[in-house]
Amino acid sequence: MSAMTPELSIIVPAYNEESMIVDTLAGLSSYLTARSESYEIIVVDDGSQDNTIALIQDWKLHNKIDLRILGNQRNMGKGFSIRRGVFESRGQYVIFTDADLPYDLDAIDGFLKALQSGSDLAIGSRVLPGSLVNGVPTLRFAAGQIFSWMVQGILFSGLPDTQCGFKSFKSAAAREIFKRLTISGFGFDVELLFIARKLKYKIKPIAVQMIHYRRDSRVRIIDDSIEMFVNLFNVRWNDWQGKYK
Repeated sequence: MSAMTPELSIIVPAYNEESMIVDTLAGLSSYLTARSESYEIIVVDDGSQDNTIALIQDWKLHNKIDLRILGNQRNMGKGFSIRRGVFESRGQYVIFTDADLPYDLDAIDGFLKALQSGSDLAIGSRVLPGSLVNGVPTLRFAAGQIFSWMVQGILFSGLPDTQCGFKSFKSAAAREIFKRLTISGFGFDVELLFIARKLKYKIKPIAVQMIHYRRDSRVRIIDDSIEMFVNLFNVRWNDWQGKYK
């Protein structure tokens, strides 16, 4: 494929990531450059108040790779940022990952194998055989388990890990899903998977290896858990109103 149409689009949402964004870009570019596929990296800055954008711009000057920076004028949420990245992407396959690169990038091999074998989505899962999770605090782990049970009770079953921040899509599927997305915050993962199932897309969970856990996680356990719980009913209500057709 030509440089204008990369095979892979890697979307990285970033908010006040000055402490790690350079390492993240260096790690991504090192990994991707060693692969055979052409690629682009799209960083969506979600209204950072620190030096995130300046650091990205400086890094780009010294590293000749296909890197684009999109800036939200104010903090809009992870779901909003990834949605923006999806519609700016040019790749055949679209992948998003968290700004701290918590998962071993080798999972991309599994993603691409699944997408090239008929799946429309290949999503990271931390609960499959072969997956690895390190360092997650007990409260955070428990909150995740409870939320998973709620998802399965209120919306759908069969995907026990909806919140892993490492997911991939065929480009056409990503655009169909994200144009229907209504949730801008952390609850967007559940909505996108609900929409994907509604549209009868084939979803393949792939085991991921968590290589580190950030102690300054952007997730606020109480406030975000309440918001995400409400989001489950928002999704159900949207579906009843026919918004996902």
